[in-house]
Amino acid sequence: MSLLAVLHQGDSRYYPLLLKAALSHRLPLKIHAAQPAGLLPAALAGLVPLGFEAALLEAPDFQTRAFELVEALEPEARGAGRVDLVIPERKGLRGYYLEPIALGNLLMRYAMGSTLLWMGKLRPELIGGLRGIKQVSAVSSSFAEGDSFLGKLPHSQRGHTTVPERVEALARHVDVILYGGGSLPIAALQPYHTLLALVDPPKEALKHVGQYLGPDELPRFFLSAVADALGHGLPPEAFG
Repeated sequence: MSLLAVLHQGDSRYYPLLLKAALSHRLPLKIHAAQPAGLLPAALAGLVPLGFEAALLEAPDFQTRAFELVEALEPEARGAGRVDLVIPERKGLRGYYLEPIALGNLLMRYAMGSTLLWMGKLRPELIGGLRGIKQVSAVSSSFAEGDSFLGKLPHSQRGHTTVPERVEALARHVDVILYGGGSLPIAALQPYHTLLALVDPPKEALKHVGQYLGPDELPRFFLSAVADALGHGLPPEAFG
C-alpha cells in the first residue's frame, strides 16, 4: 500500500475525487490531505521519512514554490516554472507538471488536429498542452501579450492575435474555443464550435455552440495523468 499526499489550501477539489476512485477501483493507494500553509519545505522534506510515494500540489502557490525546492525537474515543469506532482527518488525530489499533459490528452480526445482560439485569461504555463492542435490563435487586450503567448509554440502552429473588439472575424475560422475566464463575447460563438471552458462560462454561451466541455473535464484528465505517473492506469472517467 503506497501513500499519496494532497497538499492544498482551503477546500480540496482533488482529494474527494482521488479517494472515490481509489476505493472504487481498489487501488493499493492511501490518500492523505494536508494544508501545510507556510510549511511546504518541511512537508516535502518529510515525504521520504513518512513513507509517502508522492505529493500532489493542488494550490497554485505551492506549485510555484515547489519549483525552487525540488532537485530534479521534468521538461514540462522546467518550462512552466511550476510543479504539481513531487515524487521522491534516490537522489532527491523530482518535480512534474502534469496539467499541460492533461490538457493535451483532453484535446487529443476531442479536438486532435483542430484549429483553436484561446479566449479570456491566457495561461502560458499550459502552452505545452496545445501541441496536438493544428493552429492556435489568441485573443488578448494587447497584441504584444498575445504574440508573446503564441511565440511559445512552434512556428507552424502559430495563428493570429486579435483584440476583443475584432474577435468575431477570427472566431469564424476556428473549430475550438478555449475559454480561460474573463470576457467571453457571445456573438463570436458559432454552432460548429466546441467550447472548452477552464472556468464556468456565461450560461448563455452554451446555447450557441455545438459541443461543450466544462471545467470538470481538465481535472479528470489531470488526475488520470497523476494516477498514470504513480503506476495506476485509470481513465479520466474514473474521476467523474
